[in-house]
Amino acid sequence: MDFDYEDSANEPEEDAQAGEIVRATDVLPAEIHLLPKSSRPFFPGQVMPLLVDSHWEETIRAVKEAKHGILGLALVQTDRVEDAIPADFYDMGTACRIHRVQKDEGKLQVLVEGLQRFRIESWVSKQPPFRARVSYYPETEYKHVAEVKAYAVAIINTIKELLPLNPLYAEELRMFLDRFGPDDPSHLADFAASLTTADKQVLQDVLETVELLPRMEKVVNVLNSELQLVKSQQVIRRRVEE
Repeated sequence: MDFDYEDSANEPEEDAQAGEIVRATDVLPAEIHLLPKSSRPFFPGQVMPLLVDSHWEETIRAVKEAKHGILGLALVQTDRVEDAIPADFYDMGTACRIHRVQKDEGKLQVLVEGLQRFRIESWVSKQPPFRARVSYYPETEYKHVAEVKAYAVAIINTIKELLPLNPLYAEELRMFLDRFGPDDPSHLADFAASLTTADKQVLQDVLETVELLPRMEKVVNVLNSELQLVKSQQVIRRRVEE
């Protein structure tokens, strides 16, 4: 199976009443198919190829047939995603647009773009392919809130400290800045969290924090922990080399 989704209008539009930044492509369906993830949650704004076992091919095909190309990625508590049941799913996940699917050596390589947070409200299908009714959490405009700007500066400065310690951070940051900017605090916070090696429950907590200021505060703490971890690893490495 090999298919592509063509994107239509991608320019952001602003809802003057709600202050929400929306995209023409982000009119999301009330029911979506869900794909469980066991390692770490997926965040809005991320664009990444996922390697998916053929066990989930029917789910990907169902998304294709639904025409909208929207797939919900949600963390599960079990490490064996093929055995996941609805009770294993965390309620909050990320609605993603599938851009491309390729089959390679029995597995599917699925290029997805995270769009919005969602919460599972009820299950339509409790057997694979999983399907659920969901509610969404679109981003709001926070540019002129002083506390938001202060947290954004703290996040950016900590990322700058991480850059010399791991070249992978620089590549991830470049890709982020190609699509967003430092004046997009919600995506900045989510990106910074996804950059870290934090425990999956810690990252899920960030994903589930919809309100921006508490989320940014959590992300600053996660980043500081990551910075201390990387510095400690460098000290240990130098001692071993010596």
